[in-house]
Amino acid sequence: MLDFWDYLDRLIAESRIVIDRPRGSAHPHYPELIYPLDYGYLDQTHAIDGAGVDVWLGSQSERTLEAVALTVDLHKRDVEVKLLLGCNAAEKQMVLDFLNGSSMRAEIVYRDAGLAWLKSRRSVRRFSSQEVSRHLIEQILAAATWAPSAHNRQPWRFAVIAMAQHKTRLAQALGEAFQRDLALDGLPEHEIVAQVERSRQRIQQAPVVILLCLDRSAGDVYPDEKRQQAEYLMGVQSAALAGGYLLLAAHAVGLAGVWMCAPLFAPATAQQALDLPLTWEPQALILLGYPAQVPPARERRPIEEIARFWY
Repeated sequence: MLDFWDYLDRLIAESRIVIDRPRGSAHPHYPELIYPLDYGYLDQTHAIDGAGVDVWLGSQSERTLEAVALTVDLHKRDVEVKLLLGCNAAEKQMVLDFLNGSSMRAEIVYRDAGLAWLKSRRSVRRFSSQEVSRHLIEQILAAATWAPSAHNRQPWRFAVIAMAQHKTRLAQALGEAFQRDLALDGLPEHEIVAQVERSRQRIQQAPVVILLCLDRSAGDVYPDEKRQQAEYLMGVQSAALAGGYLLLAAHAVGLAGVWMCAPLFAPATAQQALDLPLTWEPQALILLGYPAQVPPARERRPIEEIARFWY
């Protein structure tokens, strides 16, 4: 049975796209608003305002429908659905930023929802140069704080770095520690230099770097080592869950990210590079940005190999 998105696909396939406001042109009523993408409508269709169904056209060669924008305009006092065709993640954000100006507010609804949407997340290491706003990062962090945690202590802490000099400081400090470890492994000098430089560039070129930490002061204190170790592991698990939520939240708003374990090998180095509180124990680096290249999906192990059932 055809669903909502299938019906939209048919409507698009049976309609001619008319671009009446090209990319770079000004809004006819708000000249300060410049269209970031080609904007038009489906010919011989009808939306709530009586005009054709609005369309944003992105740069991708295949004009697939992956999302729609829902808008509320207090000036016009209407609600509309705008189709986003062939838009990459950065272009979707550009549309959203444009629509959230003046008297209008908007949200994007993505086609891949539920389990299919979860499967669409990738670990991305190459990002575009587009800036990521602090407001968007704060939204992502707020979503991450809804992760479950042992005793509800919420022991996760986030050091958020967008300024180039701080990314450089962290990258250099971790690079020096990485270089020492690789030398102890007996790797050839040229291979050590290549690996360290690749890691350094990834950190420096990411628009946003988040050092995920565990606040060790947030947990309970026990008199015996066994329970204290369990308490520590519960804190690590809680922080990791927040990191997972963070990556999914980033994916939900069109960003991409990758998890790096480098701080686990040099926690004191990462802590000192950013002058963090002594109780903040670094657990991972999460790099975020708009993807420049999304890698293909990697094969997952079959359920029968990774699970045992008493069902």
